[in-house]
Amino acid sequence: MTDAPDRLREIARSLNRRHWQPTVLEVAFGAAFFQRLKGLEEEPQPEFPRGADDWTRLHTENLAVLARTVTMAQDELSAWKDRLPGSPMVELVEQYVSAAQPLLPHAERLAAAWRGATLPEPTADEIAYEARRLNVSPEEGETNLRYWKAVRWEEEHNSSSLWDDLRPVWSYLGAVRTTMMAAVTGDTDY
Repeated sequence: MTDAPDRLREIARSLNRRHWQPTVLEVAFGAAFFQRLKGLEEEPQPEFPRGADDWTRLHTENLAVLARTVTMAQDELSAWKDRLPGSPMVELVEQYVSAAQPLLPHAERLAAAWRGATLPEPTADEIAYEARRLNVSPEEGETNLRYWKAVRWEEEHNSSSLWDDLRPVWSYLGAVRTTMMAAVTGDTDY
């Protein structure tokens, strides 16, 4: 059996050379996957502080979203496998789910640690200083302080080598998503 990275390259090459031209049903499956993923990524997570912009997130939140994505994909995969037997799109989702498995124990461990964490509250003086320093409102200054206190918590509870060790898995997941998106959109010049 071909290993996953080699198979991913084969699928991407087949797509780029137009040997695999996704069917309407394959595109619908891929689009549904991305729509659900987008919903999970955009779903408000009040328990996790955000950075200055909405996309600056804690690793802990990213892992929590990934765990929910894998659960969602696993729940829907069997129905699509029956409708699309032998489909490269189904194979891509299977690769995504399979590749994410090494991250799931870390996601659960971090989620449990986060639920038990008590982060220090920013003081009024800290908030005022941060607002002046960034030239923002006190609310935005407080938001920024809460995010950076959470980042420090993550750094204290996880070595930077952990994130370095997990980076290749994240990269591979990104490659799978890129190939799926190209199949859905038809934009194969990536």
